[in-house]
Amino acid sequence: MKSFVGIFGCSAGFGFVIALVYWWVAHEETVGTVLLGVMTAALVFAAIYAVIGERSARLDGDEPDLTNADAAGEDLGVFTTSSPYPILIAAGAGLGLLGLLWSPLIGIAGLTVVVLCLWRMGAESSRV
Repeated sequence: MKSFVGIFGCSAGFGFVIALVYWWVAHEETVGTVLLGVMTAALVFAAIYAVIGERSARLDGDEPDLTNADAAGEDLGVFTTSSPYPILIAAGAGLGLLGLLWSPLIGIAGLTVVVLCLWRMGAESSRV
């Protein structure tokens, strides 16, 4: 867990510094500064979630004496290989982003696809 929090914390710090430099250099362009700020906030959120929500997790990366042979065979989780929903969510997100460029109707369609796929993916995973 320490490695995860360290990597995300350092990345958030880097994003914050870059956002400040970008804001200072490009006074007229605020969108890039906002996006870099959102990136920083997302990384901080992930680090805080790891500290609060996953504090009891024991990760192999936190043990300096552990070799790859010792960590072999560990169960990393359940990965669905036959579900179409991850690629459909990516396509819906792509449509949503295209909607920002071309038409709000395309964005609404993309958002609808993402919400429906997340709903069905949640229902599918609860049955497993």
